[in-house]
Amino acid sequence: MKGQNHRLATATLPIMKETARELRRLLELRSTRNLHFQDVLLSDPAVAIAVFRELKQARPGACEQVNDAAHAVSLIGLDAFHQLLDRLPEVQSDRSEQTGGRGAETAYSQAAHAAFYAGALADHRGANGNHEVPTAALLQNPAILALWSTEPESALRAHNAVRDGVPTSTAFGAELGEPLEEANRRLARAWAFPRLAKQAMGDWDVFNPRPQMVKLADGLSQTTAASWQHEDQETFTELLSEFLDLSRDQATAWLHQQATAAARTLSKLDYPLPGFELMFMPGEVEEEEDDHKIPVFGTPKPQPSPSPAQDLHSTMADVMRRIREQTGSARVIFAMLNRDRSRLRTRLALGGRPDDGLRKLDLDLSQQNLFTALMGKPQSVWLNRENSETYQGYLPASLRRMLDPQGAYVMSLFVQDRPLGLLYGDGSALDEQGYQQFRDLCLEAGTALGTGSTVTDSAQNAIPQTPPS
Repeated sequence: MKGQNHRLATATLPIMKETARELRRLLELRSTRNLHFQDVLLSDPAVAIAVFRELKQARPGACEQVNDAAHAVSLIGLDAFHQLLDRLPEVQSDRSEQTGGRGAETAYSQAAHAAFYAGALADHRGANGNHEVPTAALLQNPAILALWSTEPESALRAHNAVRDGVPTSTAFGAELGEPLEEANRRLARAWAFPRLAKQAMGDWDVFNPRPQMVKLADGLSQTTAASWQHEDQETFTELLSEFLDLSRDQATAWLHQQATAAARTLSKLDYPLPGFELMFMPGEVEEEEDDHKIPVFGTPKPQPSPSPAQDLHSTMADVMRRIREQTGSARVIFAMLNRDRSRLRTRLALGGRPDDGLRKLDLDLSQQNLFTALMGKPQSVWLNRENSETYQGYLPASLRRMLDPQGAYVMSLFVQDRPLGLLYGDGSALDEQGYQQFRDLCLEAGTALGTGSTVTDSAQNAIPQTPPS
């Protein structure tokens, strides 16, 4: 450890552009009351932190009696709050390949999700409308936010390490030069955070549910932001199960609902949204549409237009159901390329057993096999007993064990001449008519998702007919 980074405490955190725009709109309305600022302040940790720092200057010691940022605004005064907004810089989104289009927004999103989850946990305990718990959750990692502001390259290294499975405290502690927990507590004191926020960062009474909710919400937001398959996910799911008094599966379903609701609520901000990533997780396509509306924390807002993720999910789910109904396929899998097109992973599954290997398909495209060969161009193949010897060389044992020996349809899916993934269907009732219908439905999916790409009648023969050397 290098020791304390004194630049952190003097950093001015930029706020999101949408935050500034919405708060200025509210300030112009005569009907606005301080409570109306609450949802906006809970969605952007930088503006909430700025409010508490301003309160410390205006009224030293007041933080001990203030529980949330809207209350702090009432003590500062609307004129002073307006002047504060004018002084604050705004986040400049970095869309470079180096940051993957995320940058500081990742840390802001984690904080906003922690506040959202904490609000839902508080509601579960009957503390509806209590903003103290979500505010404390929003403020749990000020050192990470400050590092993004002062040393973005260091923050990016830590962020990438977390995505690779390194614990958040370890990755950011290495870049901060001191333990993350100590840096957070130091900034919480320097920036006059509310009492519960500071309490949740340190040793707290195990019988007090409020700091427990704050820490649980923070842990859930950190792990889900890193990956829905993060190694710490099981630990926090177990804690969530105990807190909610639900089974692990029920607790997981609850978390998925909250993540989806958070994505809807925060969709106006330029944040990475783990709730939308759920639509690309290996999982089951529901047999029936579910019209149940997930409740949204905070003031109800008009539902946004469907996102590209939603369009992809709904389009593929519909096509997969029709493939199962019309082609004789008992099991249907949609596998999609990752961001850099280096791997092909299962994203949706319909039919089959929960432990099917295809549900966990994760292929390295640098390794040659039937599925990766198909991704070279729009093409398809019907695997059956008559051509099994032809494709034997393209089916390593690990992949062959996953496939139905009675036959399978496979087709690469291209959208606007760019590879997206492939569709797979297998079963005992496959035939020529089903294969043609399968290909037509795959083409329909590509067209629905973009302009699509034409698969010629001879494309199915484009794969080399001799096994790879």
